[in-house]
Amino acid sequence: MSRSDAWQVDESDFYEIENRRDQIEFLLRYAILAPSSHNTQPWSFKVTGEGVEVYVDYTRRLPIADPDDRELLMSIGAAITNLRVAAAHFGFDTTVLYQNRPEETLPVAIVALRETCATDGDLRRLFAAIVARRTNRSEFESRPIDDTARAALCEFVDEQSEFVRFIVHHDRQRIVQLVSVADRMLFSNDAFRAELTHWIRESETESSDGICADAFGIPDSLSGLGPWFLRRFDVGNAQARRNQELIDEAAGLLVVTADDDKVSLLRAGEVVERLLLLLTTLGLQYSFMNEPIEVADLRTDLWSMIRSPRPPQLLLRIGYGRPIERPQPRRRVEQVVT
Repeated sequence: MSRSDAWQVDESDFYEIENRRDQIEFLLRYAILAPSSHNTQPWSFKVTGEGVEVYVDYTRRLPIADPDDRELLMSIGAAITNLRVAAAHFGFDTTVLYQNRPEETLPVAIVALRETCATDGDLRRLFAAIVARRTNRSEFESRPIDDTARAALCEFVDEQSEFVRFIVHHDRQRIVQLVSVADRMLFSNDAFRAELTHWIRESETESSDGICADAFGIPDSLSGLGPWFLRRFDVGNAQARRNQELIDEAAGLLVVTADDDKVSLLRAGEVVERLLLLLTTLGLQYSFMNEPIEVADLRTDLWSMIRSPRPPQLLLRIGYGRPIERPQPRRRVEQVVT
């Protein structure tokens, strides 16, 4: 199975399916295209008569980079959004019921699906972006966001002000400093580098998860050496310089905020994926700059900077750049449906 196979979904196949369960499993082909930290894909699903039970696969957690499972839960929320967007496109209304109990064997959410002729238009408009969305870690162009895209983004941020806010321009250098300090701290940690390299794959991988080396700009011919080099050498200074350049050229910075409880993080993940799909629709690129949020003291510093009642969960840069053509691999739906 090639890394792009899961992304090649022929939506016309849906209309040949008569069995409801098979229809829902088809919708899950879009859910699994959601982003996740290190592309761990920490989700599993159970199809029921009412819809889908959504579970967390805690065997795919990142105990060093994400010890409190915040990014993990937001990844689950992103998958829920993709499911809801696909459902709206194919004629289903969706309702999400969240479960806040601590038992890891229970679903964290139940998505009920009901056929309707009047689905959510805001969700439907995001459908085409699901298979086009890519995290872009490359350089962006040094130009501002155009008026149309800026207006759409401002409207989205206003509607989702509980979760998303812009970083004001005069705070940008403080953000650079936080990211640089975090890079040096994290990459000096052998365990952090080992965890990261565990999820790095060769560019021509047959693996169904992890981040392919070309996403970091490593040539295909050297992609097998990337994990070996990173595991043995502290690249924190180089990463700090690289991220400073990426932030300096970005057209804008956004921060995602939410309380640290399970339901709030799931809802934040849903909003994040709606944001990423909107950016894709607008022709904008994005990547995450989460390093200062992965260091407790620096997260506190960032929180005080953004003047939000809720703590920061994700940091993104956005702008224009050359689109990423090669998607990251995905597990097959059969591997994640119980």
